[in-house]
Amino acid sequence: MYEKFRKLDGIHPWRKVSPDGYIDYHARYRPKGRVLYFNFPLATELELVPSDHPRVLNKDLEQTILQTFSLQIINEYDLNRGKKYPVETVKPLPYMATRYLQTQHRNKQGKTSGDGRSIWNGCLRTSNLTFDISSRGTGATILSPGAQEAAEAVQTGDYTYGYASGLAELDEMLGSAVMSEIFYRQGIPTERCLAVIGFSDGSAIGVRSAPNLIRPAHIFRYLKQARHAELKASVDYFIEREVENHFWQIPPDEPAKYEEALNYLARSYGKMAALLEEEYIFNWLAWDGDNMLASGAILDYGSIRQFAAKHDKYRFKDVDRFSASLAEQRYWARVIVQTFAQAMGFICSGEKKNLRAFKDASCLKVFDSAFEDESNYRILWRIGFTPEQIDRLMETAREEIKDFHRSLTYFEDLKVSKGIEKIPDGFTHKPVFLIRNLLRQLPAFYVAQALNRADDESAYMPDDIFLRVMAASYVGKRDLQLSRSRSAQVKNLQQCYLRLVGALDEPIDEVLKTLQERSAIINHRHRLTGDALIFMIEEVIAMIGKTKVQGLQEALDAFIDSQVLIPGKWQPVAPEQLKPKTLKSRLLITIQENLEEYKESI
Repeated sequence: MYEKFRKLDGIHPWRKVSPDGYIDYHARYRPKGRVLYFNFPLATELELVPSDHPRVLNKDLEQTILQTFSLQIINEYDLNRGKKYPVETVKPLPYMATRYLQTQHRNKQGKTSGDGRSIWNGCLRTSNLTFDISSRGTGATILSPGAQEAAEAVQTGDYTYGYASGLAELDEMLGSAVMSEIFYRQGIPTERCLAVIGFSDGSAIGVRSAPNLIRPAHIFRYLKQARHAELKASVDYFIEREVENHFWQIPPDEPAKYEEALNYLARSYGKMAALLEEEYIFNWLAWDGDNMLASGAILDYGSIRQFAAKHDKYRFKDVDRFSASLAEQRYWARVIVQTFAQAMGFICSGEKKNLRAFKDASCLKVFDSAFEDESNYRILWRIGFTPEQIDRLMETAREEIKDFHRSLTYFEDLKVSKGIEKIPDGFTHKPVFLIRNLLRQLPAFYVAQALNRADDESAYMPDDIFLRVMAASYVGKRDLQLSRSRSAQVKNLQQCYLRLVGALDEPIDEVLKTLQERSAIINHRHRLTGDALIFMIEEVIAMIGKTKVQGLQEALDAFIDSQVLIPGKWQPVAPEQLKPKTLKSRLLITIQENLEEYKESI
């Protein structure tokens, strides 16, 4: 039944791009692992299991997953010491670890950096798409920053040097699995996790999948090294996969092929940057593009956070440097597109020009337009308009959208008077207001007031209630002081909101009822935050060994379903699942408590 797993033998067409674009490692079976999470919907899409397969991890399926993915590479450290392993435990074909740019490395041209703890398991071709599969936590490669610091191969499991052990932590892999699946089901472009294999020492292997796992950093490596042939081969490879999967329609002639590819990339990155900003999702973007998919999707959830509000002063600290902020992500996404323009220019002309020569590239205008469109769409979505209403407003009410966005930004940007504060992984300056609370409660207030005219100011929410509705619990009286200017902003936002509602030219009371119903889901008070995820996963790990793995799987699946905050798709945790009769129920109750406790955090 599970014979397709056996096709993942490490062979991958990226090898054809350049002989030095990867390092081959033989791998051996790593025993004593347990499958702690398996993504049945993804496995069905990959045609690894039949569509009618029960969502139960039976013994045969678990053993197949372990035999395929519970691997540890035989690295340079092992070979130098002549380590021997039983022949039957060693896989017959090698797996590749790919090279790409990483800013953590002293060498900024990608000569020493890349997959420090990952191997590529190969490709899976389904009836519709081709997918890449790779695994994290499979052993220490020579491409990690720590291996370069040590100036020699590092033993797998050695934590002496940062990022060099080659292992992945169970909490990181489970957290990545949960958040990536929530994002995917909400239409956010992202990698997905197929399986998490846990071990008694707290380490884990996470299996990731996407239709194209190539990063910008894979391509930019050849650009930095001014290697024309390899750069062209890598870009052609990437384009061919997007075309093969029917995501892009690209003319075969050059240079039109590269111009059209640039436009696709510009639109993808523009939309992604706007989505991240409007949905308060932090993703450490930088020019080298080592933590994004080249297609413009999220990759690597180690530093991904979903904020409750606009924490645009938050910066993540990674050893000796700080990340870009939420507000700076647009700039860095735009630089990535500009770098792609530099790469395409090099391919077409044979001359590598300075990046500054592409500061006015036409693809950047495409990026800006896509950013604005997606930003407008996301604002209207957060208010609660239906997709059909959003399309109409974006056609006929551009000025009204712009006015509302400007009025909303005033409140989003206000920070507490306490100032910047240190947090365990960096620092932030907390926002005063949780805008989602306002967007959830404002239409309900108007419905209760029986408002049926956009210009009926008598039904407006009073200033003090308006501020309290969205004020975070941690703010002080000073942060909520009313002034003439702030009162004017309160009135202006409500005017802009109702002008948008009126722009639909539909009965206002009916539109408000729709907004009330939809915004209650879209802006749910128990929306997952980064902190809530951390403590939720701690509770899940604490349950391992106390309850059956199937119970953990069902609890995680129920939680993921409850976080797909899309009207018509949302499946809240059912009350009967919260009756404290089983360990699974107790786990779900604890998860709900964590969501409540951390609903205002980063």
